[in-house]
Amino acid sequence: MSKLPLLSTCVALALGGAHVSAQADVLTLKNGDRLSGTVLSKEGGIVVLRTQYAGEVKVQWAELLGITTDLPVHVILSDETSLNGTLLPADAGRVRIKAGEIVETAPFDLAKLTFINPSPVVSGRGVKVSGRVNVGVAANSGNTETQNTHLDGEWIARTRSNRFTVGAVFNRTRDNDLETASNGRGYLKYDHFLDKKWYIYANATAEHDRLQDLNLRSTFGGGSGYQIFEAPDFNLSVEGGLNYVSEDYGQMAVDSYPSARWGLKYDQMLFAGLTQLFHEQEALIGLEQKRNVIARTKTGLRFPFSKKLVASTQLNVDWTREPPAGKKSSDRTFLFTVGYQW
Repeated sequence: MSKLPLLSTCVALALGGAHVSAQADVLTLKNGDRLSGTVLSKEGGIVVLRTQYAGEVKVQWAELLGITTDLPVHVILSDETSLNGTLLPADAGRVRIKAGEIVETAPFDLAKLTFINPSPVVSGRGVKVSGRVNVGVAANSGNTETQNTHLDGEWIARTRSNRFTVGAVFNRTRDNDLETASNGRGYLKYDHFLDKKWYIYANATAEHDRLQDLNLRSTFGGGSGYQIFEAPDFNLSVEGGLNYVSEDYGQMAVDSYPSARWGLKYDQMLFAGLTQLFHEQEALIGLEQKRNVIARTKTGLRFPFSKKLVASTQLNVDWTREPPAGKKSSDRTFLFTVGYQW
């Protein structure tokens, strides 16, 4: 039997293997490693590469020495230039983009390549909707010393320039079939981004607390904020502004006053995405009388056990400088909940 057909087959297989290898996108790292696969995206300093040997791999963009893609990708540069093209090799720490058959950019620094295949929100072509609903029980101390049924939810719609937030929290306490406490809070907020970081906002809240004899506290106002970080695994924002507060405590006259507002919101994924640490705080400081000070914080940990289901534990603290006679200044709520997120 002739060895020619066998030799031809081996050559064909070798060439086929080389062809498959050539089709892969390649990340070259500063330590000399080369990772091959398909570049999925780059946002927030992280490039995601899909590989056949390890699934999706996240690599710090700052550790890259070079990047090449076999097929065109959508990129956004630091000057907001948007291109669809193939990433080509260049000098260390640089890259070229071939857009179509004719246009090819000069080599430029990798640091100027801000996004690869950005989400619809980043590219300005769509809306990202996220949210969560949690249910659980709480052990309270302060004005309430019994068990509390808890429900909270939040819905967020994000475009490149706008963010809409709607949320609500409700607690109900029963003792021997008698309702001994009922409190809830709803809130609305709209953020308009002036650039990547700065935004202006308008907000409104409404809340009640029978145990505190609070029939209704409503606030509305606006201000500005700064989104320090915004990424899937790390978010931090601070904001300040003015709110008008109206409080109706039982038999007392309705008290209305202007206030300064401070807010902070933070969350970060830890331990390779197994745990999320979060902290939120808000304070309203009356501008006319020192007694008009309200503050609330929420701090805890979330433990995702699937893409949609999450368990969490948290401590909520609500504080009022001068509560009604016979009431305590602070309420502390320890929560253990199970929720659904999207």
